[in-house]
Amino acid sequence: MSVSNPFKTIGQKIIVALLALGLIAACGGCAYLWLTRDQTVISDDSIREEIKPVTKLLTYEYDFTQVLYIDDAGNPFGFNNPFTTKRYVATIDGKADIGLNVDDENLKVKVHRSKNNESVIKSVNVTLPHSEIVTLSTDPNSLKKYVEDNGFLNWNQVSTDDLNELLQQADKDQRQKVQESGMLEKSDERAVKLVKKQVSTFCGPDVRVNVEFEE
Repeated sequence: MSVSNPFKTIGQKIIVALLALGLIAACGGCAYLWLTRDQTVISDDSIREEIKPVTKLLTYEYDFTQVLYIDDAGNPFGFNNPFTTKRYVATIDGKADIGLNVDDENLKVKVHRSKNNESVIKSVNVTLPHSEIVTLSTDPNSLKKYVEDNGFLNWNQVSTDDLNELLQQADKDQRQKVQESGMLEKSDERAVKLVKKQVSTFCGPDVRVNVEFEE
């Protein structure tokens, strides 16, 4: 029958107790620093630097597949025939990144302090740029051709200029779809929530945070 070492058990309990006391002291110290923090060191610039990383998290990724289509008779009469008609049908994949394009010029912050005590921040006004399509691109490796008819003996071939025009049209079409989808408005709403939360965490829960967008 084994007998436990009472000194070992007591030593373990002392170590656990010391660790618990250390944790309580650390939490108390953090709480004391928060309650006694000097808000005079919080400036427009420091809040701006706190907001910038948050705006990087606001990106939405919109994936799309665009149909590329050409139907060109290849003659002045517009008559489709197997000799001159050029037909081309393909699809290409792409994506658009939607978010805030923030810099020091369009991110404006104004801190309002108490008239009786400059160390107390009453409110913070933040002005952001509206959400936009930050990037939009297509993947050339995703191109899938379904129809390519260049007329008799390739007389009316699909040219590089034709493909460039199709890609430009794809860019235009997808930008319009994003505008009509409501994604930009949703991105703005999300920006307001995240920025308010970040500023409140940095300045304190009692500080009123107003977020608006530049016109």
